[in-house]
Amino acid sequence: MSDLDNNNHPEQVKTAKNRISAPHVFAAAVILLIITLFIIVFVLNAKISSLSSRLSESEDYIAAVNSHVYEYAAPDDMLLFDDATYGEVWLPAMEEVPLNTLDHSRLELDENNRYAYYDENGECISRTGIDVSYHQGDIDWEKVAADGIDFVMVRIGYRGYESGIMRADERADEYISGALEAGLDVGAYFYSQAVTEAEAAEEAVFTAELLKDYKITYPVVFDWELPGDESARTNDVSAETLNKCAAVFCSEISKLGYTPMIYSGLKMALCKYDMRSMCVFDFWYVEYKDGHNPPLYPYELNMWQYASDGRVNGIDSDVDMNICFTDYNKLYGATHHE
Repeated sequence: MSDLDNNNHPEQVKTAKNRISAPHVFAAAVILLIITLFIIVFVLNAKISSLSSRLSESEDYIAAVNSHVYEYAAPDDMLLFDDATYGEVWLPAMEEVPLNTLDHSRLELDENNRYAYYDENGECISRTGIDVSYHQGDIDWEKVAADGIDFVMVRIGYRGYESGIMRADERADEYISGALEAGLDVGAYFYSQAVTEAEAAEEAVFTAELLKDYKITYPVVFDWELPGDESARTNDVSAETLNKCAAVFCSEISKLGYTPMIYSGLKMALCKYDMRSMCVFDFWYVEYKDGHNPPLYPYELNMWQYASDGRVNGIDSDVDMNICFTDYNKLYGATHHE
């Protein structure tokens, strides 16, 4: 036998042995894998069962889940409103916008004409606030805080409806500093008269620059309104442009580290804004009421401005009253600016 044959013979024997044992090794590996997977599944099922049992008995878990469940209108739903001009008006419901799930039977009006919202255990879970601009004049913030006010929304600035020039509210710094020193939570709103997306972005940057040195734990708001003046530069702004401006302002505010919000009344929210897109931002709704009357707005809202003639210790003039259904300081305070 040649050297070549002698060298190959042991390798051939070894290969033959491998061929004989390979199926057995593979079968054993498969059986071991199946057993391992069975054990893993059994353990996971046991853990899931235990977790499900604990969660089903946890009120905190149930509350957290419920707080993130949105309800939507059905395709054929209609909404009935009272209009000052036309009386009762029917509008088709928007399917893509989360409905207002507040239980209005838990909304109570006290002797001071202030609203509060209570949970099923009778505990107040809303926050009482005001919004102010330089029109309020001198404010004693310690008295305001002692009178049951939890938060304040300060007008940080505005754009002139004729000139288009941006200005800071002349008392914004004084108000924010005083409110924070008195222990109040603070948010801000900018009175916008933007007519282009570029102007809306400019307003957001302007607002953030004015707020950068303060701990802002409540939202920063896009407040675009029609001033009702023939000379207003915003009179001919289209609905499409308004929605683009609102989206740009809120997006920029979010990038700059604040919680964005849109302020609007019923007609503008339903007829001017496209709430199918704008509902991704928090919503501050305005509708003034006499006596105990729930808000008409049928979709989700975070804050409700319900009066313009409120009276609060420490402020000599009338002031806007607000109820907030979201505790922003608790949810977002840790991530906001100091």
